[in-house]
Amino acid sequence: MGNREQIEEWLGPKLEELGCFLVDIRINPSSSKYEVYIDTPTGVTIEQCEKVSRHLSFMIENQGGFPEKYTLDVSSPGMDNPFKVQQQYDKTIGKTVEVLLLSGVKMEGMLKKADGKVLHLEVHHPPKKKGMKPEITLETYDFSEIKHVKKKINF
Repeated sequence: MGNREQIEEWLGPKLEELGCFLVDIRINPSSSKYEVYIDTPTGVTIEQCEKVSRHLSFMIENQGGFPEKYTLDVSSPGMDNPFKVQQQYDKTIGKTVEVLLLSGVKMEGMLKKADGKVLHLEVHHPPKKKGMKPEITLETYDFSEIKHVKKKINF
């Protein structure tokens, strides 16, 4: 079964050429399914996914070590999946995120900064009394206390 490092190596130049970054690779050995998640600072297009998919299929079929029958799925990380790489934090600065701490506490706020060590979140607390302005606090969390961060989708 082809390995993650090999796929990452093949993807590197192609992703760079397309201005994309790798978010995650999931491999299911029992079904020979490869799922590759890519993104760009402005959002990935179907065309970019197709180009990466064609490139990867070509590499898999022309190199050894991969099953003859396999499924390859190249897509964006999806809005409800937790962030995996720094670039996802970078593109979400100034937007609302949901932070789940290891303690089980869930926070929501505007992402101000995330550098892999600390995360700064601007939290809007509801007004204590009607007619008062909401209280805004800047909260800092160490990445070691965070279980995951996701983009908050508002409908």
